[in-house]
Amino acid sequence: MPEGTSRIAEARHRAAGAKQTAVAVAVAGFLAIAFLARQSHPGHASSSSPATSSTIQSDDGGLSLTPGSIAPSSGSGGGAQTTVS
Repeated sequence: MPEGTSRIAEARHRAAGAKQTAVAVAVAGFLAIAFLARQSHPGHASSSSPATSSTIQSDDGGLSLTPGSIAPSSGSGGGAQTTVS
């Protein structure tokens, strides 16, 4: 085929263009997701919003938990009973 370029060379050229397009789309998608995640992160206030004071109210339903250590109660008779026969 004396047309100047072979079919294989044309296919390689198209494949290279497709790879470049895929990389560009992937980078753009990554940046878009990163931007959206940064904008919607609930832990950070937007710098454009005015500072407001808020009061956090907690309703524990009457449950009172005190800090302490994790240990069995003093009256426990032990763990599982095992026997060998």
